[in-house]
Amino acid sequence: MNPAEQLLVDAAGEVSGERVICTSTGGAHAAAAVAQAHPEAQVNCLFLDIFLADSTRRRWSELPNLQVDCEPDFVADKVDACVMPLAAGGQSELARDLLQSAISRLADGGRLFVSTDNPKDHWLHEQLKERFGKVTNRPAKKGVLYIGSRPKPLKKLKSFESWFAFRDQGRLIDACSRPGVFSHRRLDLGARALIESLTIEDDGKTTEVIQDSQRVLDLGCGAGTVGFAAALRGRDVRVHAVDANARAIWCSAAGAEKNGLTGYTTQLEAEGRIEPAGRFDLVLANPPYFSNFRIAEVFVQAAKTALRPHGRMHFVTKQPEWFADRFVEEFDHVSVREIRGYFVVKASQRGE
Repeated sequence: MNPAEQLLVDAAGEVSGERVICTSTGGAHAAAAVAQAHPEAQVNCLFLDIFLADSTRRRWSELPNLQVDCEPDFVADKVDACVMPLAAGGQSELARDLLQSAISRLADGGRLFVSTDNPKDHWLHEQLKERFGKVTNRPAKKGVLYIGSRPKPLKKLKSFESWFAFRDQGRLIDACSRPGVFSHRRLDLGARALIESLTIEDDGKTTEVIQDSQRVLDLGCGAGTVGFAAALRGRDVRVHAVDANARAIWCSAAGAEKNGLTGYTTQLEAEGRIEPAGRFDLVLANPPYFSNFRIAEVFVQAAKTALRPHGRMHFVTKQPEWFADRFVEEFDHVSVREIRGYFVVKASQRGE
């Protein structure tokens, strides 16, 4: 357990009120401790990642007053307390976003319990002093616990939502991102490489990968940029965008609406369950690098399930060897193309 989470577990008995919202560094141990210490309270723990949310629900299924939410934001109701562990290596903008959101939901007399695993913390303490009339500071060997009381009125809520635009084939495309979504505020170069792989230059001839009325799967869609470009490459192109991050799905849906994409759908999913199976013409994917290729394997199996016979797939990566070797085992016509310092590994689904 992260030390920041442990500090809040130890303080769970001090939390009071009928409504409590929480975050977690993983496993929702602090939220569960609050729910156990206060069975009369309704405790909601927010996760942005559906894989973590699902595994946490299974872990604490015997606690009827603990609800695990996988949503872009906290529940909208006023609450009596917020319990929030913050890992020192986390994203500071996401931390500021969640802090502001939590404070705005505190009822009169509500308190914020927030901890860090950085025993030399100054940043978080300064953030809290700006927002509370009283801040209790409890340093520990492996971190610090803060308790904020008497929240000051928020003069103006800062928007952490960011809209940006990029060009594809002379067309300006809009995209939205929020803290916690991959490549916040900008088009990732890997995504740009994946978009450029949709055009093939061969012997002076240009061939478009996407044809009219095709069905495209944007796997690990992030803010949706690759899927937006794909949808606009032809007429009646249908794009299904999938990601494990609830904010990524929110941003993708918002961007699709802004760009007027009527054939665009989204799915919050971490295990590669894609419907309709065997119906997609093209899979576009930008898998994450962590987890020692475990998540990459989920992407590979999802593509295999989703593609129709002879359907195509483009995966962008900086580690092409694993993907090329893995694709040879499952697919045909495997090739590797370098674009902008990334590698787009392509393959085709085998025929029936």
